[in-house]
Amino acid sequence: MKDRQYTTKELFRRFQPYFKPYWKTLVLDLFCAGLTTLCELVLPMIMRYITNQGLYHLAELSVQTILGVVAIYLALRIVDCVATYYMAGVGHIMGAKIETDMRRDAYQHLHQLSNTYYNNTKVGQIMGRITNDLFDVTEFAHHCPEEFFIAGVKLVIAFIILMRINVLLTLIIFLIVPIMVAVCMHLNFKMRDVFRRQRNQIGELNARIEDSLLGQKVVKAFTNEQMETNKFETDNRQFFDIKRDSYHLMAVFNATTHAFDGAMYVSVLLFGSIFMIKGWVAAGDLVAFLLYVTTLIATIRRIIEFAEQFQRGMTGIERFLQRNPETCLIAVEETAIIGAILVGSDGRRAYIYHTAVAPERQKQGIGSQLVQAAKKAVQKIGIAKMALVVFSRNQSGNAFWEKQGFSAREDLTYRNLALQEMTRMDT
Repeated sequence: MKDRQYTTKELFRRFQPYFKPYWKTLVLDLFCAGLTTLCELVLPMIMRYITNQGLYHLAELSVQTILGVVAIYLALRIVDCVATYYMAGVGHIMGAKIETDMRRDAYQHLHQLSNTYYNNTKVGQIMGRITNDLFDVTEFAHHCPEEFFIAGVKLVIAFIILMRINVLLTLIIFLIVPIMVAVCMHLNFKMRDVFRRQRNQIGELNARIEDSLLGQKVVKAFTNEQMETNKFETDNRQFFDIKRDSYHLMAVFNATTHAFDGAMYVSVLLFGSIFMIKGWVAAGDLVAFLLYVTTLIATIRRIIEFAEQFQRGMTGIERFLQRNPETCLIAVEETAIIGAILVGSDGRRAYIYHTAVAPERQKQGIGSQLVQAAKKAVQKIGIAKMALVVFSRNQSGNAFWEKQGFSAREDLTYRNLALQEMTRMDT
């Protein structure tokens, strides 16, 4: 059965609780991110003012005015430095704490998994999920809210300011933005698929190396060094092929964004110059437009550079969730486990393997609550059928499951194969 693929919305919803212990740090980080945008948004307006005053009202432009404007901008730059220090230091530490929390949860969950899981899963894959997969979470947890917040603030404020200068030229420039976003999102989804394959293959490579090193004595005893080398080369080559695909895709992504950058500059130069000739915009207005477009392109470039990190972080979170399913549940009273239900699926139908309630807590509705919770968990992952096996002579058990809505199937024959000798226990 293939691991379930999560949507971006589902991944954000599951990742969001990890921010809760650090919400104060996050809010202050976003506030600092807002402060860093001031310098970039104020500078074009300063240049517009100075240019228009120099061209049309030179007599009114004094050294004292220039010094006052420069003093304001210098103060904003000092604020920008302090805010950047906080973002780069405390913001990254917050991301590292979230990564540590996720790794702790992943490790604790491994102790709850059955022997069957360890029999069917390579140790290299497990190691990859609690180490490599979470390396990018530090950067993702810090930069994801920060970068999108900065981009949103700059886009909205720049749009408002430019609309006040010239509506038509602003609309021409911003017409390119949604097209650019749509194309970049399409390429982003392709990048996630490649990064998902890359993480899976590095797990396979880790597993291959571990198996080979742990079995070195056996390998040498049977002179199988060349066979092990060939196996390693196959896995290593597959990993290279996936990385090559990812770099090709990234090249297409960057080339596409460069093309959109050029389109925005060409639009400003062409239409801005025509508007200035016709007297619709002043020379200072055109300078402001060019500076704002430069700011917008720099912002978009930061999002683009973050796109690779974003997809790596999302695939890391996705693989973390794939080994933390929601269909195995327990009932807890204070610190004691008083009930449990274990449910698995083949992707089409869910199977209830075990249900148990502490003897002293039976007939109190705990079993029914566990079943109802399991039903909701199964429905949430898109499965519409559930099944289980109950001994025919277990009258109370059959009555319970009948009450839960599970009907008996007369058209099926249950078959069993013992792979080793064992003492039968009818439970």
